[in-house]
Amino acid sequence: MASSPRLRVPPKEPEARKGRGMEDNAPGSRSGEAGRPALLSFDEMPEWFQHDNNEWILHGYRPISGSVRASFRSWCYLHNETVNIYSHLIPAAVFLLGEWFILQYLASKYSRVTSTDFVAFSFFMLTATICYALSALYHTLMNHSCTVDHFCHRLDMLGIGVFIVGDIILGVYIIFRCETTLRNIYWSMIGVFGAFTIFTNVHPKLQSHKYRSMRTLAFVATGMSVVAPLIHGLDMFGLDLMNKKAFTYTMVAKVGCLLSGTALYAMRFPESWWPGKFDMCSSHSFMHFLVVCAAVIQMIGASNHRNERRPSKLGSAGGESGSRPLLGAGMLTFTTKGIMFTLGAKIRSNVYALPAAGALLASPPVASNNLP
Repeated sequence: MASSPRLRVPPKEPEARKGRGMEDNAPGSRSGEAGRPALLSFDEMPEWFQHDNNEWILHGYRPISGSVRASFRSWCYLHNETVNIYSHLIPAAVFLLGEWFILQYLASKYSRVTSTDFVAFSFFMLTATICYALSALYHTLMNHSCTVDHFCHRLDMLGIGVFIVGDIILGVYIIFRCETTLRNIYWSMIGVFGAFTIFTNVHPKLQSHKYRSMRTLAFVATGMSVVAPLIHGLDMFGLDLMNKKAFTYTMVAKVGCLLSGTALYAMRFPESWWPGKFDMCSSHSFMHFLVVCAAVIQMIGASNHRNERRPSKLGSAGGESGSRPLLGAGMLTFTTKGIMFTLGAKIRSNVYALPAAGALLASPPVASNNLP
């Protein structure tokens, strides 16, 4: 007697392989409008993703894509990382284009511009571009996979460390523009601190909870390395000239923005107070906005104090023949990120605190007897 035919049933794909929240483009799967993947809730995301992210953001998550192309396609639709991506992607483009404009600005405004002037300002703009670009990359690819998410997070920390170094280097250059030896000593010190910070936050073996304190201290040490040249500058040049360089009230406003952003992120406000109401624009997004506001405040404050005539080679009228410009290019000083530190076991993304040295980026011309 012939046996009855048996239907071959394909084995069910293991849950561990497919994963919760995995993007599935097969027919009949959940999908949004125009072929976009349906956005998921926090509970639908994989466990590793939940562990690394904000539990108070309830909805708007992209499925785990497993594809670089799919992750970059998310630039074209709204989700809970859209604001975080574009708040750094656009500034990255601005700083990249500003690299050329700042060189033109310096060459046209000042009669005595050296190659070191160009290097200092170009390095600052370049490090800002790297920082913002890597941050946008991280927020774009964080839904790719656990491995790619952690790798891009290290790149994000790399960008922050690089930008802190670039920020402080430009500040030190403005303070000690005419003191080559002191300037090079402080540059070397900052370079060592910055290299150590980048190493501790990028090396895979130092990413565990065991080394979190060391990573935090490395960031704090790099950010606080600006204190030494500040004190040295006060002792050498006096409070009046340093105030002109630092624009105290502008610095206070800028630091206020940065500290406010840090506080919002640390407290997860407002999403922790109203869960589900701020999924698309959360504390991380507000922190980004406040960082941009700090840069705008710095730009406006510095440019308002740079309303000077282009100095003549024969000396300016009014008896200040011995005066010389102290390069500041205040209209292009975009200082944003400062001392980094970790707040809590689950805070693993960008946290901003006091700016490293951004307020020391401009100075009006002064008489020769007041110059360093």
